[in-house]
This record gives sequence, C-alpha cells and structure tokens, in this order.
Amino acid sequence: MNRNKGMVLLVGAGPGDPGLFTRRGAEAVGSAEVILYDRLVNPGLLDGAPDGCEKIFVGKGVGNHGLSQKEINELIIRKAREGKRVVRLKGGDPFVFGRGGEEALALEEENIPYSVVPGVTSAVAALAAAGIPITHRGLARSFHVITGHTMERDTAHAGESAEQGRFVPYGSLEGTLVFLMAVAELPVIAGELMEGGKSGKTPACLVEQGTTIRQRRIDGTLETIAGMAQEQGIRPPAILVVGEAAAFHLTSRALPLSGRRIGVTGTFAMVRKLSADLEGLGAQVFEACYLKIVPTSVLARRNPDFEQFSWLVFTSANGVEQFFEQIRDMDIDIRRLSRCRFAVIGPGTGQALWNHGIRADYMPCRYTVEELAQGVAGLALPGERLLALRAGEGSVNLARIWQREGLGFEDLGIYETRADEEAVRTLRQQADVLDTVTFASASGVRAFFESARSRSGDPGPGAEGENPGKRRLPQRLVCIGNKTEEALRERLPGEEWGRIRTAKEYTAKGLVEACLDG
Repeated sequence: MNRNKGMVLLVGAGPGDPGLFTRRGAEAVGSAEVILYDRLVNPGLLDGAPDGCEKIFVGKGVGNHGLSQKEINELIIRKAREGKRVVRLKGGDPFVFGRGGEEALALEEENIPYSVVPGVTSAVAALAAAGIPITHRGLARSFHVITGHTMERDTAHAGESAEQGRFVPYGSLEGTLVFLMAVAELPVIAGELMEGGKSGKTPACLVEQGTTIRQRRIDGTLETIAGMAQEQGIRPPAILVVGEAAAFHLTSRALPLSGRRIGVTGTFAMVRKLSADLEGLGAQVFEACYLKIVPTSVLARRNPDFEQFSWLVFTSANGVEQFFEQIRDMDIDIRRLSRCRFAVIGPGTGQALWNHGIRADYMPCRYTVEELAQGVAGLALPGERLLALRAGEGSVNLARIWQREGLGFEDLGIYETRADEEAVRTLRQQADVLDTVTFASASGVRAFFESARSRSGDPGPGAEGENPGKRRLPQRLVCIGNKTEEALRERLPGEEWGRIRTAKEYTAKGLVEACLDG
C-alpha cells in the first residue's frame, strides 16, 4: 500500500440504538483519526473515538443539504491523502440508500484503499423494534425497500414532487413495501400506490425514529396514513410500511418493565451495567454516560509509603480501579500492600477489589460513607494509620468522623468526576419522553441540574422561577442512596419530592429494584 495514502472505512452506524452498532464498527471508530458522520448517527457512538480524532459533521436534512455529495467525496479523499485513517460513519448500512456506493466509486477512481463495514439497516430493524415482521408466512413472502425520493428530489423545490408517477409500478407488488425517506412524499406515495392497484384499505404504518428512545408508531391504511401523519406531526426520520404485515404489533408486554422508557446516567461502566439489567426486564433505555473519571496527580505527588498504613479505604469501584491503575503507572510492586487491610463501602466496590485478587476485610452492613468510617474506626487499633483513596469531591463526613475519633489518617482524592455538558443537554432533550431517570451519585444529580445552566443560562429543569407547567422532568427520579437523594431534594421544590425513589441497596441491583418498585 502506498504509505502516502490513508485508509477509508465506510461504516454503517445502524438504525439509532447504540446497542445495534456492530463490533467491527466500534473497532473502526476506536482506531479512527478522522470521522465524517451523518445526521442519523447516534452521537454516543463518537465517544468511542480516540483522543485527538477529528470529527466532522457532514449530515443532510430536509431543506438543509449542507455539503453536496461531491463535496463529501472530495473531503474523504483529501483526508485520506493526508495519510489519515478515515471513518465515514453513515446511519444504517452504507449501501442501503446511504450513497456509500458513490463514495466507494470515488475512492476507486483515486486508487485509495477502502473497506466496507456493514451496518444494521433501519429498513428491517426499525420495523422489528415496532413489532412489525417484514416477512410473515402466508401474508408476506417478500419485501421491497424503496427510497421515498431520488437524486432529482435533492434539487427539487420544497413541496414539489420529483418523477411524477414513479411509485405507480410498486402498487402491483406483493409482500411488504418499505419506504425510506418517505415523509416529504407521503401523499404522493400513497396516492400512486393506489393508482397502481393497491387497495386504499391496505394496512399502512409509519415508524418514526425507530429503535431509539423517541420511537413512535402510527397505524392507518393507505388512504388515511398521509392525513394521520400530518395531524400527528410525524417528522423525519420515519419509515413507511405498506402491506398486511404492517398490521402486526408483535411487542411483548409480559416483562416487568415493558413500555417503560428509562434514562440511565453516570459513568460508562455504571451505565452499561445498569442498562443491560433494565433492558433484560423489558425497558427501553437511553444511555447518558455524561460522567467521566479523570485521574488526579495527588497519589503520584504524595507517593505514600504503604507500610505506614494499616487500612486502605475505598468508597467506590472507581476509586479501586484508579488506585491500581495509578500504582502500576508509578511502578509500585503490589506486594508493598501486604501489611494493609482493605475496607470497601459496598459489594460493588468489593467486587472491583476482588477483580484485582484481594478480598475486602471489612464492608459495612449499610453502604454509606458514615457507616464505613465508623466501622473502620471501630476496627483500627491505637496508633494505626488509615488511607482513604477516593474522589476529590467525596463526602467530608469520612474525615470528620475519623478526626472525631482521634485517628491518624490521610484522605487522598485520586480522581475527579467531570460532566460532559453536551451529553447532559442531550439527555435533557429526551426528558419529555422518559418516565424515569436513574442517578448513581450526587455528582450525577449536580451535573443534570447545573451543568447546562452554567454554560447557557438555562435555569435547568425544576429550577426556581421556572414555570412548573413547562418542566421537563420525568415522573420518577431514582437515586442510589441517601446522599444522592439529598442532592435531588436540594434542587427540587418540596411538592416534587414525590418523584424521588431511593434504592434500598446502594448498588446497581438496588437501582433496578427501585425502578421496579416505581
């Protein structure tokens, strides 16, 4: 391969649900130096890009075409010629009305190496998510995927139909007809299908934003669907399904959280674990990984002699992971910890410690900082020193209790929790369709209510002075423990405290149970 040329990966991002992004796609994003992405790409997928990756939005929308396809092709080629590894990230599958073929041909002409990473197409996935089988024995033995507009439509004026009569031939087809990008031409499509032989009573369905937390489905017939779409304000992206299969509603309601839409907040590790548990119980989950763990230099600067400490105390699994990662970076032999005993706040932190081959010597019955501090104080012998390794913004009660007990200790903030303000705003934009949001820390609550306000002047949901009728808070706010609950109460008027549910067990499992109880 000519080393002056880069490599281009044409990657399908799937239909919107990040869980439907392929492993190969995620690996491509994780190795990208440049990503060119479309409007329909879930922005959360970009979080997998390495630091320093250049991210360029090249999306199009109705009435807003941005860069032309020719300009996009030229940009891909230019970045590749810079020797970059370029990922062209496209909604759905690159070769299903994604114009990936045109981009591949442009790369062929310039002799630039490329590879195609297929994606899950919304033409099938959005239907399945809405309970519509694209084929069904005896009713739909075939399916046809059709674009709702053409190259000519790209240059047509709003409201004008391109290629009059072009949908008429599809009216004689059997099976399931699936129209992508159909909203702008919906009356024309329906009318010409009936002109081509389809009965006006044929079941028709629109699936808006399929597979996402904002998924919406409306059902009608070929003669009513266009009017219904206008009445209910259906907007792109939406898929039109025509045929007997469109009448199916194959969505189970037997699971305990079926029909619930839950926003899960926190760090990546917590969000992924909790999301998997909730989805297994039937919930639709919106992942908001807006808290990032950032190591500090405190441990390296202090470089403590661990032989001077009898207890190492951890208040979170993040603290455990950061500690072991940092001592590796400091080239510290783990055997220097052999004289230490270990205390953890709860089973999640205990499991994180055991993942490094160490069993906790103490864990309180109630998983709070206060119980942990009191318990360790009761076990410490006179003259023993304690070392707490935790978040820089952790509760001050641990230090207060140990000071009161006259213990010798150090309290090191070895990491900080920082909020991604853009991710917070994205979550808040979904709040009107969520019935529940979970919080795994007080810092998560603070970020939700304060991060966007500090940047934009937005008072935030539930803020003083905001019109209560315009608040976009979910009905249930589920928190992991008392400190998280206190943070919520500080930010909500008293009449809204009824929204709060607090986990009885301060773990991910406890959060799930609180969602079930809610």
